[in-house]
Amino acid sequence: MSSRYDENFNEESGKSGKREPNWGRMFGIILIIVLAVVVLGGVLVNHIGNSIISKLNYVNDQDVQKVAESDLPEEAIQEVSTEEAGGKLVSSEELNQIQKKMQKVDDTVQNADDENTYTLLLAGVDRRDKSWNGNSDSMMLVTLNYAKKRVSIISLMRDTYVAIPDVGYAKLNNAYARGGGPLLCDTISENYNINLTDYAAVDFEDMITIVDALGGVDLEWTAAEIKVANGYMMDMCNMLGREDEDHSLPEEDGVYHCDGIQTVAYARNRYVGNSDYARTERQRYVISQIINEVKNMSITEVTSFVTDVLPLITTNIKTSRIWELMGDASEILTDYSIVEDRVPYDGMYEIIYVDGQDMLVPEWEDTITQMHETMYGDGSISDNSDNDRDNRLLNNSTINDDYYELLTEMASEAEAHGTARTSGTVTGQTGSGD
Repeated sequence: MSSRYDENFNEESGKSGKREPNWGRMFGIILIIVLAVVVLGGVLVNHIGNSIISKLNYVNDQDVQKVAESDLPEEAIQEVSTEEAGGKLVSSEELNQIQKKMQKVDDTVQNADDENTYTLLLAGVDRRDKSWNGNSDSMMLVTLNYAKKRVSIISLMRDTYVAIPDVGYAKLNNAYARGGGPLLCDTISENYNINLTDYAAVDFEDMITIVDALGGVDLEWTAAEIKVANGYMMDMCNMLGREDEDHSLPEEDGVYHCDGIQTVAYARNRYVGNSDYARTERQRYVISQIINEVKNMSITEVTSFVTDVLPLITTNIKTSRIWELMGDASEILTDYSIVEDRVPYDGMYEIIYVDGQDMLVPEWEDTITQMHETMYGDGSISDNSDNDRDNRLLNNSTINDDYYELLTEMASEAEAHGTARTSGTVTGQTGSGD
């Protein structure tokens, strides 16, 4: 069985390992909700001042050092075998043509006039410890369009094949590992042809605590989503020493007020609907629901919440900019519309297998044109399957084949080691692949 599916499985004992959970790989959700709350719901800062803002972990761009590939830990590059690869194996000449086409994007797509907009990168970082930057396994561009009174939230897939300045061609998420937020911003700016300088990043492991501090969120589930998520909940509870019976949900369609473990399980799920692509929609849905919770909180409640979560955020946003955002927060909350999307777009990319990894190659010119319409233009979004909110529940009512293949593989592995697992435990032991 592939280790990318069950990173915690111990081959000698046939049991799951007890090392610290690798939250980023386990569920691929970003804690950028913290910044979404602060930026979109942070009018309270006008009442409590710089003492709260100062809790942010501000890092000057000049203090972020670039890291050589040889100095990165093994976990920085997640390779898959040719047998497991889902992408097309390309020749050197084909890869060269792909790279040449990427280099021509600036000549074919006019950079939009973003004078009346502000774009912030929100990144969720995957790392086991503080010894390295980590991979930015989840990324969202949040654009405030003041002229259009609109907020756009665009998820960027971590496996996108990009040119990293002064590094070379690699996955988008590797830019953060090599040079933190500044290099990731530069990479996105050059590949997606936008003006991006500011970022905010957080580690994954505090997600449960943050949602619990908020008091939970309302999420609408399908029975299929709950079936898979209950396994995730069991896995997390085992790791955290909690009782999974306190968190598991009945396998019935409905709206549930979810605590941190339930919310994380919901957002980890890539086995219902369109795999990783549908998962990005779940992440954006979580953000919107958290913002709804903040809107209904009192100043005292939000003050307490923000005070607790701001120290978790690493950012290069200057205090003056934060104050500008806070000054606009009330209007943004009440008057701005919100649009969401995900890049690459359905039908506008191919998957290639290069350097031991599957990577997504967008049709860059058409992709950037659509992104600019969403961010700067009429606010239109793509025809991505996960954008069909009216049919969201229908599209997420079926568990995909990968899930059942995983269960079969894990059951065979457990039998080979003479161990028994419940279906729920197997569901939760999905490791780096989920």
